[in-house]
Amino acid sequence: MSDEAANTNSINSESSSSSPPPPLPPRKSLDATSPTSPNGYDKKLPGLPLGANQVTFELNDSVSQISAVRQCDIYNSAQSNETSDLFINHNLGQNTIRSKLDSIEPDSDEKTKYWIGIIEDYSNQFLRNKEMRQLEQEVLKGIPDSIRYYVYLKTMVLRQKLNSKESFAGLLTKARQSRDEYIENLNVESKGREVLMVLNYYINEITNSKAEIESTTEEVHEDLVQVPVSRFAINVCGLISTLPDISQEDVFYLLLKFNRIFSNLNKDEFFYKISRSLEEELFDTFKHISVQGINLNNLYRNIAVQFFNSELLDLHVCLQILDFVVFEGFDFILRLIISLFSSNKSKILELEGDDLLRFLASPEFLTGVGVDFADTLTQEPKIIQYENEFYLINANSLSNNSNELTNLKEINDELVIKINELRRKIDSLQATHLEISNQSEEYTTNLNKAEAENKNLTKTEAELQEKYQQLTMAENLSNTIKANEEFSQRNEELEQQIVSLKKSVEEKKAKLTKIKG
Repeated sequence: MSDEAANTNSINSESSSSSPPPPLPPRKSLDATSPTSPNGYDKKLPGLPLGANQVTFELNDSVSQISAVRQCDIYNSAQSNETSDLFINHNLGQNTIRSKLDSIEPDSDEKTKYWIGIIEDYSNQFLRNKEMRQLEQEVLKGIPDSIRYYVYLKTMVLRQKLNSKESFAGLLTKARQSRDEYIENLNVESKGREVLMVLNYYINEITNSKAEIESTTEEVHEDLVQVPVSRFAINVCGLISTLPDISQEDVFYLLLKFNRIFSNLNKDEFFYKISRSLEEELFDTFKHISVQGINLNNLYRNIAVQFFNSELLDLHVCLQILDFVVFEGFDFILRLIISLFSSNKSKILELEGDDLLRFLASPEFLTGVGVDFADTLTQEPKIIQYENEFYLINANSLSNNSNELTNLKEINDELVIKINELRRKIDSLQATHLEISNQSEEYTTNLNKAEAENKNLTKTEAELQEKYQQLTMAENLSNTIKANEEFSQRNEELEQQIVSLKKSVEEKKAKLTKIKG
C-alpha cells in the first residue's frame, strides 16, 4: 500500500508540475477548405449532381409547369408499369413512332410539325425551356387525330408488351370464358368492350389485385356481380378506342397505363386539394355547399370521371381533356373543377339542401355551362402548399389520435349544451313568431280595407276633376245664372213669408191690446 501511494504521489507531482497541453487549433470552415482560384477568390462548392435526364421545377413556376414535370417523373417511375410476368420490357413506343413518322409527309401543316417535334423531343426540352404555355395553346388548337396515339405513346413512356407466349386474342378468349354481365351490358362499342373484358380478366385472374382498379359499387345493379372496373377506365377506354389506326392490343396497353396512374393517385390528397382550392378561390360557394351536409369527396369523385364521358360531353372536348391529363396529370382536373364551380356559382348560391345536391349530381351541372378551357388555364391553385398541409395533417392525426378523441368528446359535450339552449330559444322565438303573425294578419286586413277605400276616394276625385276640366265658360255662366235665379226665387218666397208673418204679428198684437183694454 505504501509503494502504491508513493507511486501515486509521484505521478500527481509530475502532472502538477508539468504545463497544461496546448489548445487545439481552430476548426476550419468549409469555405476555408474549399479550393481557391489563382486570383485568390474562393470557389463555391458545386451543387448536388442531377440525373442525366432529370427535369426539375421551381416553386414560383406555373401550375402547368409543376404538374407536367411531376407527371413526367411518374411516367418514368417503376410504379407506373405492370409487374406481372405477362409482360416484357419493350420499346413499344419508339419503334411504332419511328415507323409512323417515316410515313408522314415532310410538308405537313404547322400544327402537325409542332406535335412531331414533341414526339421526337426525347429529352423533354419543352419542359426544360418551360414552354408549357405554348403546349397548352397547341392542345387547345387540337392534336391531329392521326398522331394523337403516338403523342400518347411517347409522353406516357410505354415500355411493356405481352411476352411471346401470350397474345391479346388468347387473353380475350380466356376472358370470354368467365362471362361478366356488367361489362357485356356496358354502352360501349364492341372493340372497347372486349378490351375491358381483357382488363377485368387481367386484374382479377392474373394479378389478383382488386385494389388496382376501384370498384364502382353504386354503378352496379344488385343482381349483377360487382367487378373492379372503374368508371374512369370505362370512359377512357371509350375515348382511346376512337383513335384511328389503333389496335385492340394498343388500346389495352394504353388503358393499363391510364389505369395504373389513376390507381396510384392519392384520392384523399387529391380531394383535399380540391376543397382547399375552392375554399381559397370561391369561399362563399364552398361555405354554402359545406353547410348543406353534402359529401364532398363523393361529389368530387363523380365529377372527375364525368369529364371523360363522351355520352355527356362532346367527344372532341373529352379528348382535349384527356390530352391535358396526359401532359399535366390530374392536377388539370383540379383546375377544371375550380372553373366549373366558378361558372355555376350563382346557381349554387340559389339552391339549398336536396335541390342543391340534385343539381350538383345532375348532368346540368357539367353541361349547363360547358367546359371553359380558357378560364381553366388561368387557375393557379397552390398545389404544393395544399399537399404539405395534407401530409402535416395526416402526421399530426397519427401521433395525436388519443388527444384528438378527448378533445372531440369535450367539444361534443359543449355542443350538446349549446344545442339544448338553442332549442329553448327556438321555442320562445316560435311563440313570439305566432303572436307577431296573428297581429300581422289583423294589420293586413285593416290595411286592405284602407287601401280599398283609398282607391274609391281616389277614383271619385279623379272623376270630379275630369268633369270640372270638361266644363266651358258659357256652361259655367249659365250655371251661375240658374243658381242666381234659384236664389232670387227663394228670396222672394222668404220675403213673402216675412210679410205674412208681420201681418200675423200685428193682428196678434191688436187682439192682445183689445184683451188688455
